[in-house]
Amino acid sequence: MRFHPSLLSVLVVLFGCATVPPPQALGPADAIVVLGNRPPVEPDGSVRFETRERVEAGVRVYRRGLAPILLMAGGPAPSGHVEAEVMRDLAIELGVPPEAIRIEPRSTDTIENARFSVAILCEDQPEPCVPEVIVVTSPYHLRRAEHLFECAGAQVQIHGADVPTQPFHVFSESFIQVMYGFIPECRRAAGGEPTREGEW
Repeated sequence: MRFHPSLLSVLVVLFGCATVPPPQALGPADAIVVLGNRPPVEPDGSVRFETRERVEAGVRVYRRGLAPILLMAGGPAPSGHVEAEVMRDLAIELGVPPEAIRIEPRSTDTIENARFSVAILCEDQPEPCVPEVIVVTSPYHLRRAEHLFECAGAQVQIHGADVPTQPFHVFSESFIQVMYGFIPECRRAAGGEPTREGEW
């Protein structure tokens, strides 16, 4: 089977965009930010596997004493559930004190995860505010999340949940990253472009 050169180039770009970074040795941070995944629950109401794995990974990092705050980021899903609230409830079930958990319940994508999370962490903080965060998400999502949180003004460490990376994940994540080339995603994460809600 032979590929047209232009098609082959597109495939190389797509699959090259979603490489999984190696594990990092984590240090202290201001907060651990766990990113949501849609839909957060199954039809029977149980927490979906990928969401659960992200939360459990964040809780394990929290238990290591690397940060005093566990911030759950993710907005309303089509099912009506709010990702951040589902993750918060699971973290409490896993033994995290409620007072250690904060939620970011508005975001609809990773750009807004970064923008709104950094805004929460910088509330009542002097300028310039550069929060140090450990971002927890699925391995295939780490590079994009790291980039956008840096755009939003954070110092970033990344930690992958125990979610196997499937070919579908690689393709979809790569496609999203290519599409990001057509929008000012870094400016949006930094607050220089309006969000989908039309806010600045």
